[in-house]
Parts: sequence; structure tokens; C-alpha cells
Amino acid sequence: MIRKLQRGPLALLSTLMWVLLLQFCLVDSANAFQQPSMRTVSGTIISAADGEPLPGVNLRVRGTYTGVVTDMDGNYTIEVPPNAVLIYSFIGFETREISVGNQSVINVTLEEDLGALDEVVVIGYGETKRRDLIGAVSTVRSEDLIRVPTHNALEGMQGRAAGLDITRSSGQAGAGVNIVLRGNRSIGASNNPLYIIDGFQGGNVESLNPNDIESIEVLKDASATAIYGAQGANGVIIVTTKRGTEGKTKISYDSFYGVNGLTPFPNSRTGDSYIQLRREAFRTTGDWNSPADDPNIFQGAGEWEAVQNGQWINWIDEVLQDGSQQSHNISVSGGSNRTKAFVSAGYFNEKGLLRNDDFTRFTARWNVEHEINNRLRVGTLGQMAYFNINRRQDVLSNAMTTSPLGEVYNELGEINRFPIFADQSIVSPLTDERGPNIQRNNTIRTNIMLNAFLEYKPIEGLTFRSNFGTNLTNARQGRFDDATSFRQRTALRSVASSEMSYNRFFNWDNILTYTREMNDHSISVTGVTNYIQRDIDELSASGIDQILSSQLFYNLGATAPESRNISSGYTGHNMMSYAARVNYTYRDKYMLTVTNRYDGASRLAPGNKWAMFPSVGLGWVISDEAFMDGLQGVSFMKLRATHGLTGNSAIPPYGTQSLLIINNQISFGEVVAPGLMFGNMIGNANVGWEKSETTNLGLDLGLWDNRLNANIEVYNTNTTDLLLPRVLPFSTGVREVFQNIGATRNRGVEVTINSENIRRRNFTWSSIFTFTHNKEEITQLVNNQDIITDERRNLIIGSPIESFYTWNKLGIWQINEADEAAQLTFGGRPFQPGDIKLEDLNGDGVIDADDRMVIGSTVPEFFAGFQNTFRYKSFDLGLFFFARVGQTIHAEVLGRFNPGGEGNGPEFMDYWTPENPTNDYPRPRRGANMSAYEGHQTLTFVDGSFIKLRNVNLGYTLPPVVAERLRLTNLRIYATANNMWTRSRSHLLRQYDPERGGEEGFPLNRQIILGVNIGF
Repeated sequence: MIRKLQRGPLALLSTLMWVLLLQFCLVDSANAFQQPSMRTVSGTIISAADGEPLPGVNLRVRGTYTGVVTDMDGNYTIEVPPNAVLIYSFIGFETREISVGNQSVINVTLEEDLGALDEVVVIGYGETKRRDLIGAVSTVRSEDLIRVPTHNALEGMQGRAAGLDITRSSGQAGAGVNIVLRGNRSIGASNNPLYIIDGFQGGNVESLNPNDIESIEVLKDASATAIYGAQGANGVIIVTTKRGTEGKTKISYDSFYGVNGLTPFPNSRTGDSYIQLRREAFRTTGDWNSPADDPNIFQGAGEWEAVQNGQWINWIDEVLQDGSQQSHNISVSGGSNRTKAFVSAGYFNEKGLLRNDDFTRFTARWNVEHEINNRLRVGTLGQMAYFNINRRQDVLSNAMTTSPLGEVYNELGEINRFPIFADQSIVSPLTDERGPNIQRNNTIRTNIMLNAFLEYKPIEGLTFRSNFGTNLTNARQGRFDDATSFRQRTALRSVASSEMSYNRFFNWDNILTYTREMNDHSISVTGVTNYIQRDIDELSASGIDQILSSQLFYNLGATAPESRNISSGYTGHNMMSYAARVNYTYRDKYMLTVTNRYDGASRLAPGNKWAMFPSVGLGWVISDEAFMDGLQGVSFMKLRATHGLTGNSAIPPYGTQSLLIINNQISFGEVVAPGLMFGNMIGNANVGWEKSETTNLGLDLGLWDNRLNANIEVYNTNTTDLLLPRVLPFSTGVREVFQNIGATRNRGVEVTINSENIRRRNFTWSSIFTFTHNKEEITQLVNNQDIITDERRNLIIGSPIESFYTWNKLGIWQINEADEAAQLTFGGRPFQPGDIKLEDLNGDGVIDADDRMVIGSTVPEFFAGFQNTFRYKSFDLGLFFFARVGQTIHAEVLGRFNPGGEGNGPEFMDYWTPENPTNDYPRPRRGANMSAYEGHQTLTFVDGSFIKLRNVNLGYTLPPVVAERLRLTNLRIYATANNMWTRSRSHLLRQYDPERGGEEGFPLNRQIILGVNIGF
């Protein structure tokens, strides 16, 4: 059945693409018959700065897609019709247009462009030139996004936009990313940024094909995000997809295939390493003195026999496999002077590092625009995405701790459910791989985005645009675990369940824009109304003891009647907003932006639903002042300052209401009777907006004819009236209530530097460097008291939201410290050599709760990205380094130490013995587990700082002359390697990629990929 589902969408997309391709080709053929006689034009293009030839300059006949690229010597040849106008464009140089006339040789000199200041930047409900930009906005272009071949465009942004902290969530097939923009502000509400796709809200960037994206803008400060009001409280990420353009039909095919493997993950103990740990644990308690005692310490059923027969199993090697990735995308674009279209189809598949863990996605996208007349334009933008995802239960932690003794397979090559048949308490971590009906976790999801717009220009300078968008998602997750599966190894009963959801999102914008220029003055006024609504229907059912395992989760009526459970739910919320923005520029060097938005959110309590969020921004192009004329080396300098207020209402839709639930824990006699009680959350009629006040100072610099461009941002954000779920006493009968209490602050510095280090005839070297430092802290809580829950879940004033609070590990007590250790007690017990050495914070000789402290946070001191791109003739090489420094992680794998010696654990763990005075792990002890050691909580917290070579990309582009002979517009082949080198600050993480954040399941892996880009 799954195969049919996979072939169905692929066949549909293939048919759709061929029909569209045929239509484009017919239009192209019709135009070809009308072509007039052609003229051959040739010439050389050089730089005005040094007279050197310019390779790679783009030439295009205005109004068409006909074009060529200059060769390594700056030469070109092109056939053009009479009266043609040639457009010469090259990055870093001013674009020139030249009429051909009767000329057959046209040599061109290009002047350097002073900084790409005329580059158009997409902002909220509009766009502007980068020169006129006041807010803090970072841009990532398509060519940078696809340097990291992946299904998720956001992963390609890692380290390329200052202020945007991105880490991959796991190494699971199709895994997403974790994103935080300028730190966490909220404790109880969402910290996720708002995503806008082609001007429409509600889209999922992970559903987009990265090859369809033209650029991504990240709006960071209040002035840039204010037009989105509360929805932009945590920043805004604007995605612009590719469009059709006037001229000849253009076809592109992009494909890559790669292998995921060489996963850095610690091996578990086998052989002598395992035996030595068992011996040491028993020696500590006086139960082992020499190898002659070995039969006495291997008392488990069948253990000693397996040791004697050398039956050792490396479960990590058995569980992990080399995965793979492949992607295939085809796009067609073109159009006339009135109608332009872009269509694409894509297929992506990834097989994970565990068998039966895979991710498949099919996408189809279309962007069509039509100009009805000079005043009216309409368009439709849409996408269909189909997902088929199989998930495998994570068994890595079990593989690491399962006894390494026994046999994986029997004499028929089948997996042994019990590696040591005599001991049926130990189940093989591979047991789910014994057949197709042992374990299944399958999700099928379909996402449809349908957006349309109408744009009307009644008079010069005035534009009205109406956008209506929908985002519809249907999903079904089915799960089955057989009675012999790993998940049910204790219960020994099969479990089946199915969950379905229908998610509907509607967005309606009306935008009125008026622009006018009067001598030295330029003004733009924008007014917006916005309405959004989201509704979610959910249905779930489950049962136990499925009659036939082959029915999986498809026939829940065949489960035990008394075990069946059915539930359903509905969630809905909406928001209405009104906004206005005024942009004013004087003499193209003094800028002012004023924005205000009025938001109403259904999530909040009556009387507190509406709030206003204003902002103001100022810009000054200092380099245009007369006093800068004599300053050598400064090509451009602009100072910016913004201040504004944003809000956050992103709590659960019914978080301000008291909800009743049915409780069957009462009875009349022996008859069960239903009763009603409050849910865990009680309502609060006074809950209102969480508000963030942000000040941002920015400096834009262009140096040495803009060979080096720098952007520096300094910001401070104070968030008050936090939407905090306050824990209530048990005597109230409920657990939590949302209140506007508490405050946080985020302060930081962001730096982005673009440089052209070398520009020669056959060789160029350019670099992009980003740096972000953010200090996140809680500044106020309820009654100004810290909230301590456990080692990892704490709210501490003066510390980041996700802070770790426990004792400080100083090492391991050594033999020469025996007397000092004995003076210190924990729970009345004195320490001794081999125990964990903890800091006595208050010096009272007792380690207790008063000695706990903040030992770190998940928030880094800084993170940075460094991209270097080298080009030599037709070859290009890219090296991208990424670093995240100063964060602490809770590394689960470090908690797998096996002090009793009778389970298993990572082989690299260096434990203390009298002959091996290490400071990593305490002395093993028979019968002990981790919790038996005072201060064991400290062992898993470690410095997670790392630097990695995130991506290496080597490519070769076919010379334009050769490509033209093959009737191609371009051909590039490349090889990419990801995550091939990582250096961790802590020696305990040398066999683990700390970008994962400490979780041991589905570690990050390395990738080697081969790909091709072809244009027709």
C-alpha cells in the first residue's frame, strides 16, 4: 500500500510537469516562427578600475531570456535581432544598457557599483532599497541557501544571518531545526518567529523546496517587525520564491544524491573493556581479587558460557546503518510582457541512521501573474506538498546499555529476540527489525497552500492590493507495536493507535500604498488591515491486542473491546489587525519611519484583547555629507536608530478560560458515575498582552570602494508582563493559571562582514563572516523569587530562561585527599577517594541544597559563521565554518556510566581506580547505579562549545561556449561534504556532535553528496 501511495503523487506530478512543459514549448515554438533576421555581435568586457577582463558577466537581450556569459578572457559572442538592446550585468558593477544598431563589435567598460545599495530588500507589506533601509534586516540569497543540500531551507541559513541561532534538532530522517532569533523573550508563550511566504502568512517553510526560493529576509528589530504587530514579536522571516520573467522559456533541473554515515557516537564496552569494569566493580566490594574469581562475577543465566565462547556484540554497530539522501527538482519559467509563470516539481527522500526510519516528500509549486491592463494585475501562488514518514523507536540508549553478551542471529540468519536464550529478561535492540509487522509508526501528511492577489493602481503612485491565502493540512499518524516489539517487551500486549488532524488557516490582507517624490523629498505611506483564523480538528483512537499483526493500525475494531479509546477535539482562534507606516526620505540621506499597529487576539481575556504597538526609526547616510569628502577609504556609512514596542499573545487558545473535564472517579455504591472537574489550567479574566520594548542601533559601512561591507547592530529588548503559567498549591484543586507576571531582557551585538579579498582575471576569493552575542536573562519573577523545579527546569533571576541548577563538580576525590574528603558529608555520609568531588559553596562542611548553583545555560556566549568562496576559472570551492561557544548541554550519553558493571555503557568513560586517578567518573561499585553516587546529577552537564567545518563544496561549471554548443544555458556538477570535522571543547564530547544539544537519540551524522545543476 505504501508503494502505491508513493507512485501515485509522483505520477501526478510527472504528468503535470509534462503538460506544463509542453505548453511552454508550444508557446516558444510559436514565437520562434516570428523571429526576424539575426545579427552576430561580439566584444570584450573589462573593469574600469584596473582594465582587467571580467569573466562571468551576464549579457541579456532586453525583453527576452536570450543571453550569454563572458568567458575567462571577458569575451562574448551573441546573436541578436535588429534594434536590440543589450543589458550587461555583473555583481559588484553597475548595469549598462547599449543599443546594438548597426554595430557588430561592442567592447564595454563596467564601473564598480558602490555597494549594491540599490539592491531591493523585501520588508513587511512592501520592499525598499537597501540604502533606504532603517530596520535591522539580514538577507540570505538562493545561492547561499543551497550550498547545504537539504530538504529544509532554514538549515541552509545556519550561521549566515547574524542574530538567528539555528541548530538541527536531530539526525533523524527529515528532522527540522531549532530557531531562536535574538534570544528567548517569553517563558510561557511562544518564542517562534513569524514566517511570511510571498507575502502570505500561515505557510510552513519546511514544506518548501529550497530550489524554489529566491531569497529569505530576517526582520529583527521592532521597526522592521512593527508592521506585523504582535505576530512579529519574535522576529519575522520573509521567504520570497522564484517568479517567471518575460522572455524565452527556461528549464532547470537540479539533483543530488548522497550518503549519510560515519556517525560520531560512542561505542559500548565489549571484550576486555567490559570484563575489566565488572572486575573493578566487584573488587571495590571485596568480591573479586584475581581472574580466578571471574566465574563468580558472571552469574547471570548463560553469561559465563558466552564469555568463554567469545560471544561479544557491539550493539551500536548493529543498530546504526549508513543512510542516504536524494533530491530531484525540475522547474520551468517564462512569460510574455503581460503573463509570467513559474512552475516546479520536486522529490526528496532520506533514509535515516536507523533501519525503517525514512522521510519522503513530493512538492509542486506554481507562481502565475497576469497584467490585465496598465492598472490591474492578478496572480495566484500555490504549492502542494505530500509527506510519507516512517519513524523508528529510538533504541540507541538501550543498545548502549544492553549486555554485550550473546548472539545477534541464529543459524538461519534470523534476529534472536533474546541474545542469550537462557536469559529472556534481555531483549535484543534489533527485535523490531524481525519483520514488517513488528513495529510501525507511519505519518502521511498533505499540505496545500492556495494564495491569490489582486493589485490595482487607480492613479499614479497609489496602489491597492488584496491578498487572500489558505493553508490546509491533513495528517494521519498510525502506530502499531506488536506484543514482541521492543516497546512492549514488558507488557507483552500489542498496541495500535491512529490519530488524524485537519488544520485550516486563512489569511486576508488589504494593503493601500501611496508613494510620491517631490524634489528632495520622498514619502511612502502604507495602510494595512489583516485578518487571520486557524481551526484544528483532531480525532484519535487506540486499542490493545490487535487480532492480526498484519492489520497494523488500519482495523482498530479488531482490538479488545474493553481497551478501545476514542477522543476528539477542536481548537480555534483568530486575530484582527490594523496598521499604518510612513517612510520619509530627505535628500536621499535623512530617513524617518513611523509605524503603528492595533492588534486584537481572541486568545486573551475579554477587555484585554486589543493593544497598540508603535515604533519609530531614523537613518542618516553620513557618507553623503560634505565633511566626509576628504575621508579616504570610506565608500558608504549609514547610522540607524530604532525604538518600538511589540506584543505576544501566543499562549494556548483557551489558556485564559476555565475548562471542565469528565472524571469517573466517583460512584454511588458500586456504580461508577461521571463527574465534572476543572482541568489543569484555571481561567484568569485579567490576562493581557506580553510586551517587548526594543531599542536598536545600527551602523552600515562600505570600505575601499565597497570591497568590504560591514553591518553592526547593538540592541536591547525588555519584555514585561510575561504570560507565565504560574504553579498553584495542590489545595486549589488545579495546577496552573496564566498571569502577566515577570520580565526578561535580551541585549546583544551582531556583526556581518562581506569582503572581496581577491579579484583577479582567473581567481577570486570572497568571504562572509557573521557574529552574534546575546545576553539573555530573567529580570523579574513572582514575588522576585527564583522558581527551582529540578536540575534542568528552573527560572532564576539574573540567568537565562533555560538554566541548569545543581552542584558544581570539581573532579573526583583522590587518595591524597582522603582526610579532606572525610571532613565533608552528604546526607550524613562522609566522602572518600573515588567519590565525586563537589564544591562546598557556603563552607559549612555539608553538601546540601544550599550548595547548588547555576552551572550553565543552553544559551551560548556567541555563535558565528564564516563562509569562504574561491573561484578559479570554471572551478569553485566553498568552505563554511560554524561555531557555537559558551553553552552548557545536558549530555544524556554522559549519564550512561555503568558503575555496577552488570549492564553496559560507553567504552570511552574513564572511571577512577586507585591505579587510575582520573577526574571524569567515580569508582565502580558492585550493585550500584548512577543514583547511588552523591552528586551524580553533575556528571551529565558539560561545556557544549564546538567549532565545525559545516560544509565543503567543490564545483565545476561548464564554460559558456561549451554549454551553448550543447544547447544548455548552464551546467554545474559539484560534490559536498557536511559535518566532516567537529572540534569540541570538552574531551567528553569527542565522540558526539554537541550541536544535537545533548540528546543521545538520533545523533547528527556526516554526509557526502554529489549533485548537478542543469539549465536549458
